[in-house]
Amino acid sequence: MSFIDPPPRRRRARRSPLAALLAAALAVAGLAAAGPATARAASAAPASAAPASTAGSVTGLSQAGGTFTVSTSSGAKARVVVARADIFRLWLSPDGSFRDDPAGSDLAPTTDFGPVTAASTDAGPYYRITTGSVSIRVYKSPLRFAAYRADDSALLWEETKPTAWGGGHTTQYLARGADEQFYGTGLRLGEWALRGKTVPVAVDNKWRENDNASPAPFYMSTNDYGVMRNTWAPGSYAFDAPTALTHDENRFDAWYFTGGSLKSVLDAYTDVSGKPFMAPAWGFELGNADCFNASNPAYQGDHARLRHQTTPDVAGYAADARAADMPSGWFLPNDGYGCGYTAPLKSTVDALKAKGFQTGLWTSTGLGSIADEVGTAGSRGVKTDVAWIGGGYKYAFDGVQQAVDGIEKNSDARRYVWTVDGWAGTQRNAVVWTGDTNGTWDDMRWHVPALAGAGLSGINYASGDVDGIFGGSPKTYVRDLQWKAFTPAFMTMSGWGATNPSVGYQDKQPWRFAEPYQSINRKYLQLKMRLMPYLYTMSRVAHETGVPSTRAMVLEYPDDPVARGNLTSGQFMAGDSFLVAPVVSDTFVRDGIYLPAGSWTDYWTGRTYAGPGWLNGYRAPSTPSRCSSRAGRSCRCGRR
Repeated sequence: MSFIDPPPRRRRARRSPLAALLAAALAVAGLAAAGPATARAASAAPASAAPASTAGSVTGLSQAGGTFTVSTSSGAKARVVVARADIFRLWLSPDGSFRDDPAGSDLAPTTDFGPVTAASTDAGPYYRITTGSVSIRVYKSPLRFAAYRADDSALLWEETKPTAWGGGHTTQYLARGADEQFYGTGLRLGEWALRGKTVPVAVDNKWRENDNASPAPFYMSTNDYGVMRNTWAPGSYAFDAPTALTHDENRFDAWYFTGGSLKSVLDAYTDVSGKPFMAPAWGFELGNADCFNASNPAYQGDHARLRHQTTPDVAGYAADARAADMPSGWFLPNDGYGCGYTAPLKSTVDALKAKGFQTGLWTSTGLGSIADEVGTAGSRGVKTDVAWIGGGYKYAFDGVQQAVDGIEKNSDARRYVWTVDGWAGTQRNAVVWTGDTNGTWDDMRWHVPALAGAGLSGINYASGDVDGIFGGSPKTYVRDLQWKAFTPAFMTMSGWGATNPSVGYQDKQPWRFAEPYQSINRKYLQLKMRLMPYLYTMSRVAHETGVPSTRAMVLEYPDDPVARGNLTSGQFMAGDSFLVAPVVSDTFVRDGIYLPAGSWTDYWTGRTYAGPGWLNGYRAPSTPSRCSSRAGRSCRCGRR
């Protein structure tokens, strides 16, 4: 296996289909038979309370540097702030004051890109604001906006009627192109192609299909533009005709990003909102979460759990992992309500470190002791939770920042934080995960598009607990672990589901399974370690460009009409060279694998397939036997 160095900053890497590897057998999952999901709207204003007030007609336009201010007959004002030729802010203030900016610099920490050239002209029915990349039209009667490419002929987006506000809601209405597709909105738990769907940009902490575990007020279009609403307010995006984009506030404030591709849009978006953080190397390894302080009277679980009585007991599990030759990198030994940890913490951290593990902590007691936990005891990771640091939006966002500061200001370590309830900008600070889900085939089915779709909002580290937090089985565990081994970050959580729910399934630690499942778990954990240089490089690319490691097919094949939509939502690209088609049903045969144009090599057998086309009847046993690498980007694996 050969690996590539990260590309220089802002260089667009071109993908070579000949170099692509088909890794379908690794995690091959049935292309979920369910049709398009029925999305539930969240936070959408009822028709009777639809916003009614608009800005009226334009009475003038003035310029100060890169800022253009539009006056209107109602007293409302709008501002177009050109930050860079390809980035601008559109801010509509109903009272004309521009004082109400609740997001401040939290969501857009970088907006100064140096001098910018922008000009305006009066074109009769509209004013035209031009940069080197975009032409913005300010229609006069009534006030509406549209954006074109610099040639003023290729439309990016256009309002069909004025943005309206009232009743605590503001809605923008956009024309929808004949074949225009939409992506984004954060870690949405379901399909990632959003045309025709109404998507909640809101937190409900139900963590079921079509909810949004870590919403982001961001979307992008196949017209190669993206938008981040600069707000903490929840909302709802209806990608219909017209497209209606609503947030629960009486203001409109958004950053617009234009480019020549979806990848360049992500690059611009994360230039403003922050590049994905670069995890420490151990953070790419499997994490293991459980309560090892069950004797604590405050613990709400089973106080009699064997080998889980006090926090130092975790060292015994670490020894088991090493004895079983199961690669994993860190433990979270206090994962349970009321669990806490046994003092002194440092001796446990040292015992784990001696076995090659780092220690993370769940914020079950808040973050008040993090300076000591990191600086003195040596812990290096934090898992935040809405129960301890606040539910959603700015509260959770600030809690994550406190955790980041607690790690980086009290050690020389990189940030490593896991969180639910993320928002735009969370990608620069934390792994987001799908919440309290179940170990079922159905949950696994919608996890595949959820994690790939999160990357379409610039999130590099999106995960879900291996085999969920509740229920589970040896078969679902093995299949879930297989495909998640191709994502940057993953974790197991024990102590929540039933103990020994089926033969050979003690809990959710991969080394506590009967055969053949234990060997399957070992094989894929070892495979991930062999792929570490590649996966680490892909995350470095994400850190520099905003293009994620786990990629929906459209990112690599934007011109392929099949790859643009949900027919490929059951598969993804792991970086630029592996196509992974997970098995998400109780079967050994995978149908519905889509191969874009090019020559594809089966990772396990070396057999080649020609795309574009569909691959059906692919044999996908839980595990092949011996696998070895060779020069080039192919690997042959024999079967016993």
